[in-house]
Amino acid sequence: QLRPHIVWFGEAVPMMDEAALISSTADIFVVIGSSLNVYPAAGLIEYAPPEASLWLIDPNEVYVPSRLKVEVIREKASVGVEIMTRRLLNSENVKG
Repeated sequence: QLRPHIVWFGEAVPMMDEAALISSTADIFVVIGSSLNVYPAAGLIEYAPPEASLWLIDPNEVYVPSRLKVEVIREKASVGVEIMTRRLLNSENVKG
């Protein structure tokens, strides 16, 4: 029987340490379509540097820890990514 490329609850996530390391170097960190309730992947946002721009795109209400400065866009991914892109481009125009 072939095993699908998924991780079952309670199993270790492959390459999680590498994902945390990559997250710690992010300028922009985007979470799309997640409740931020399934760990350890949901914890990757915590590894982003304090100066990183954090975004969460999901049509549902999602609890985001108050210590994190996350821009939440309550839209489906196709709409939310477009909104985020416009906001990021506008903020770059303001800065530079």
